[in-house]
Amino acid sequence: MPKSEKQKELDRLVEKLRSDDFDYVPREEKEINWSKYDDAQINEINDMLLLIRDTVDEAARRLDLDIEKPEGRGRPPLPAPDLAKAVLIQQYFDVANRTTAGLVLLFKEKMGFEETFSYKSVERAYDDPRVIAILNEVFDMTQEPVSDKESSFAPDGTGTPTSMKKNWESESNGGDHEGYDYMVGMAGTTYGIYSAVEFPKNPNAHESPFFEPLLEQTAAHCSSIDLITGDSAFLARDNCDLVVDVGGIPRFYPKKGITLKRKGSWSWTEMLMNLIENPQGWLRDYHQRSKIETTYSTLKRDFQIPLRKRIKKRRETEKYARVCDYNLKRLCYIRRLEKIPIHWKAN
Repeated sequence: MPKSEKQKELDRLVEKLRSDDFDYVPREEKEINWSKYDDAQINEINDMLLLIRDTVDEAARRLDLDIEKPEGRGRPPLPAPDLAKAVLIQQYFDVANRTTAGLVLLFKEKMGFEETFSYKSVERAYDDPRVIAILNEVFDMTQEPVSDKESSFAPDGTGTPTSMKKNWESESNGGDHEGYDYMVGMAGTTYGIYSAVEFPKNPNAHESPFFEPLLEQTAAHCSSIDLITGDSAFLARDNCDLVVDVGGIPRFYPKKGITLKRKGSWSWTEMLMNLIENPQGWLRDYHQRSKIETTYSTLKRDFQIPLRKRIKKRRETEKYARVCDYNLKRLCYIRRLEKIPIHWKAN
């Protein structure tokens, strides 16, 4: 059966896109208020410490943790908010357990620590279920200030090295990702805050199967979804349908050989027809996905030390704490650059 004219046009367009032969006109870059940005950088550490304090305290309050001290023999457990603050401080400053115990002493009054504790308590905090519950709540809270303002999101995956000798990008073509812990995340393209993260056990796992849980978590955290943009790893009819089901428009980068055939998915054909009819507008939507590459680049610059924890459960908490810290840091900057309030912040 001969190809339709629309299919031939799609094939020609995809060929140009894949060979970088398409003359794309990018959108204008948003201007940065450098005076406000300088102010945010100068105040970053102070803002970050105070935001960690206020967010953890509010998370513990919402979870009703450490309201009453347990009775019984033995030394009572350390306050969960103190341990959660120590974990977030450790990851933010990228330091070892002993240095973290020193930072707890240094920031005791500023951070509202009830008491100081040893470096072993810092280590054990990573598998404390109370701390993990607080971090989960903190992650959810970091999205509240922009939940009604962010409506465009992008998924992508990367690897977090466990050795200084590893580089994810340089080894990605060979498919050997031993020595990495894998992360697949979804982030807003306006404010760059992670809305959902998954940590696959297999570092060579395909990204697409994680799209649905990422989208579900994102939809639960935001008021509306207008656009989801992803690279060709997420190109699938099912994924297009999932985006439309939550009210969004899918923009997944095309591969050679794809067809306009619906095969039960109207959203798939509509997405490709939009590409044919308005390639410049379609690509301007799609290229917003570069923002999640920026979030990964920033995440790796902020946390240059490889993952330290060797016990699997503790390393899972370590990875999650880094994402929480990243979101908290973004809020520190957004608060000063965009004047977006954080309603639980004390000062």
